[in-house]
Amino acid sequence: MTFERRDFLKLGTVGMVTAMATPSFAFDEDSPAKGKGELEGGYSSVRLEGQLKAGHMVIEARSFEEGKDRAVTAHSKLAGVDLYSGMFSYDRDKTLFAIFRDSDHSTSIVVSNTDDPKIGRLTVWNDSGAPGVFEINKESFLDSENPNDGIRDVKGNAVDVLGKRKPPVFTWRELEAVFGDDPALLQFMRGNKSHHHPAKTELLAFACHVGSLVASSTLGLFWQAYPTL
Repeated sequence: MTFERRDFLKLGTVGMVTAMATPSFAFDEDSPAKGKGELEGGYSSVRLEGQLKAGHMVIEARSFEEGKDRAVTAHSKLAGVDLYSGMFSYDRDKTLFAIFRDSDHSTSIVVSNTDDPKIGRLTVWNDSGAPGVFEINKESFLDSENPNDGIRDVKGNAVDVLGKRKPPVFTWRELEAVFGDDPALLQFMRGNKSHHHPAKTELLAFACHVGSLVASSTLGLFWQAYPTL
């Protein structure tokens, strides 16, 4: 099967158009000792500020939700670098499209299920290069917490989800420590905030975990924990 970049981009177009229509953001370089947040425009927009090891970080995120689908875009600035993370999640994370950008380079991914409930399919392409398609053992992956070594295929080979990007170094754990319990973020998440401790049997968490471990991703903050049906 031949995969074209434009075909994958179509996956997120409908859900992300509204969320991506964001204004330019002004970043304040003052460095508070602890993260702080402020809701903007009701529940669909939030602004977070906090001090990471790499420097002062400002994140402005927007979301769009309808039924079982959700789109999130997050523009941020850290150590003088402009970062972007965006995702469209279809049917409670059964399929996820995400893109990560810093400077002039980007990494795009599509995560989906396979016929084997324990195996997920990950499609990755960096910039305009040819996509790579990998199968990932979900249970093994959910045990991984190392963002630089966590994404491996079923044969144990590392998957390149960085490409030519050179973002400042931070992890989802650091983001959680600074921003995770911010009241504005919790309101933005409408009470569905996850703290990244999925049981190994919760295989639908696979897609969001991938989105959290990609270098420069801020999507971990916006992981939505759907209620158990």
